[in-house]
Amino acid sequence: MRRLLRILFISLAALLGLIVITLLFLWWSNRDIPMTTLEQQYAGNNLQRLEVDGVNLAYKVEGSGPPLVLIHSHFYTMRQWQTWVDTLRQDFTLIRFDLTSHGLTGADPSGDYSRARGSILLSALLDHLGIARASLAGSSTGGALAWYYAAHYPQRVDKLILINAPGMPRVTNKYMEMGMPNWAGYVFYLLPESLFKAFLQAPVVDKSLISDAQVHEFHQMYRGTGNRMAEFERMQAWEKGDISDDLAQIQAPTLIMWGEQNPQLPVEHVQQYVDKLINAQSVQQRIYPAVGHVIPVEIPAQSAADARLFLQDD
Repeated sequence: MRRLLRILFISLAALLGLIVITLLFLWWSNRDIPMTTLEQQYAGNNLQRLEVDGVNLAYKVEGSGPPLVLIHSHFYTMRQWQTWVDTLRQDFTLIRFDLTSHGLTGADPSGDYSRARGSILLSALLDHLGIARASLAGSSTGGALAWYYAAHYPQRVDKLILINAPGMPRVTNKYMEMGMPNWAGYVFYLLPESLFKAFLQAPVVDKSLISDAQVHEFHQMYRGTGNRMAEFERMQAWEKGDISDDLAQIQAPTLIMWGEQNPQLPVEHVQQYVDKLINAQSVQQRIYPAVGHVIPVEIPAQSAADARLFLQDD
């Protein structure tokens, strides 16, 4: 009996040791990457920074013409907009930036990832650039910030483009709206790159659009110093509730872009937005067949061309 217990104890100890070693390996192989390293790899040309209330905001300004602010999707970065920038830079001054908890901007020391806080940072960027009014285009989470900003700062918004924007009254993102225990954020430090391809493919219709290089870049940016815990804090603070009052305050002409096969936000949300934008000067819609949730990635050239037509239409 003693021998059996001893064997059992040794086996359990070995299993525990293996688990600890595995966790340590995952943590070490997925440890934080300094922002300076990521900047060397992914910043490209013209990256600028603005210190705003402790946030080291990474942004770019390119092109010439009326100002257009591009606000990227959740989990992505300002690099999501590259085709839009290449397509529109001759007609517009394009301002794009990495949201807090994303890319080269990183964590917000305040721990506040609300739309109100995002709007304060956006206003500070526009003030810094000397831009009194601009058009906004926001994708997914960026779309939520765009409609919030247009509602609360109507004097600063010329036109508004909402791309698969969240906010309609239903459970729209089970990953964002489920409760999570406080310790769950540390699990983010153990997720290997191999898990992220399926994650990035899930919201798009054509899975081949997600390359191994994109997955690697996504995972590298995700590992930027402070990004993972900041992302966990953003997810914990995910804002729910009726947005009708906000949408009713929007005055700017609005274009709604939607993927007909959006697996996260059903296409029925388009009409709900139309019905709630009761004070917008005009509301247009573009619904794209065989397209999912990440339009700037799935049909970048077509969506950029449609944006140009809307923005230049008097």
